[in-house]
Amino acid sequence: MAKNKKRKVQPQKQQMSPQQFMKEKVRNLPIEVCYMNPEIWEIGEGNVIIVRRHPNDKYTIGCFLIDVFCLGVKDVIYRVRIDEEEYKGLIEHLKSGGLKAVSYDEAHNVVYGAVSFAEEAGIMPHKDFHIGKNILEEDTDDVPLIEYTYGKEGKYFLVANSRLELSKYLPTLKKNLSEREFDYIIMDDDDEEEEDYEEIDLKNNPMFKRYGPDTIYTYEHPEYLTALSVKNEELIPIFYDPKNAYGLTNEDIDHILSIPADSLRHDLEQIILHRTGETCDEITDEMWKAEYNASITHALFFLSEVGNEESLDVVLEVLCQSEDYRDFHFGDSADEVIVPTLYKLGRNHLDKLMEFAKKKGLYTYNHATVFDAVTLIGLLHPERRNEIIEWYREMLQFATEKLPETQYFDSTLASLMVCDIMDLGAKELIPEIEELFATNLVDLGCCGNLNEVRRTLLSPIFFNRADDYELDIYRRYEKHLKQWGNK
Repeated sequence: MAKNKKRKVQPQKQQMSPQQFMKEKVRNLPIEVCYMNPEIWEIGEGNVIIVRRHPNDKYTIGCFLIDVFCLGVKDVIYRVRIDEEEYKGLIEHLKSGGLKAVSYDEAHNVVYGAVSFAEEAGIMPHKDFHIGKNILEEDTDDVPLIEYTYGKEGKYFLVANSRLELSKYLPTLKKNLSEREFDYIIMDDDDEEEEDYEEIDLKNNPMFKRYGPDTIYTYEHPEYLTALSVKNEELIPIFYDPKNAYGLTNEDIDHILSIPADSLRHDLEQIILHRTGETCDEITDEMWKAEYNASITHALFFLSEVGNEESLDVVLEVLCQSEDYRDFHFGDSADEVIVPTLYKLGRNHLDKLMEFAKKKGLYTYNHATVFDAVTLIGLLHPERRNEIIEWYREMLQFATEKLPETQYFDSTLASLMVCDIMDLGAKELIPEIEELFATNLVDLGCCGNLNEVRRTLLSPIFFNRADDYELDIYRRYEKHLKQWGNK
């Protein structure tokens, strides 16, 4: 009997991610209008906004928070393909804050001039500038030069909101400028005696411990694999070769994804657990000096494609490890490596994420990763918003109860959770957040004070931070290679 022929279905064209659109397409759109705070030169800080219009009455907006006195581009936010109604509401709100329309040439020169001014003092623009700048034209001679005077009274002038912020920038200013070339002020100084911030030990100085002690790492790990046994031996030279530490070719990715899912999943979990067993207790000097291999990073990237509920347990085991383990395997790339994988494997297992979030004695920044993943679930699945809100409501109540003990929640972890709630725009949780702040144990240096948190949550402007993460494995490797491969 002849087999039934299956009708071929034309695959739907996938819409570009906001980041990809900003990188590849946004400059094809015409400039609609630009805005700027006219008092920026008096107060030292303000927004510069560029709007581009799509043919179908949609808009893409880029907003740059500019410090013309010292820091250059402090923040970058962009919204892609918003409809006309949302655009008009957003612009009306922004105009109420004192924005005035300016020419594109003015907006362009203010932004790039601020970047150049800050870089001369060793201060780089906000991390999202490399994407957000694409809403601007290329900084070439095609754009007429307008020269502005940056700084205050001929100097770099740092306006720090706190001593913690001062300590972030002061060493850089001292390194790159003479004492006569810069000055600073602390807005929340409380007349405290000035100190030499270049010498401050931020981890141990009591000035930065006023919200309570850090959690002491006490996690007792199980016995991990002492011998590596994989079904697909070709993974070993690919994953462990230092030449592949920051990226794989598309051909390698295609080959690995062609391996049967169950077999590949087994090997990925084995690699993670075995390598964790080698590095969980101590990172020796010899390990630090040896050529870096990114076997765990590779395994986590691919586990996001083929993992299951048991694989989620393996990822959470990675997050149970120490600060040294995190630094050794991931460095500053930990969130971009782990959060997308945790989101993909954990989005249907909020109970397990809750269980992990309530664990005792974990390293704070590993512990906080679960909040990034839960917020990502809420941002990418708005139909589940109420479920995510209730998840956070329970966590806020738990944190409020446990903060004095510090072993379940310390001040930094509480603050990082509040930051993720702000990214979610969860104004429904303001009463619980107020109770958390009433403990006086939330680190205000991370999330701001209660009034700032309320103002952010009640703001009608909401920018989707889900754009910070790549979920497609090919783009994840591309971003990882670009960001870390040349370090």
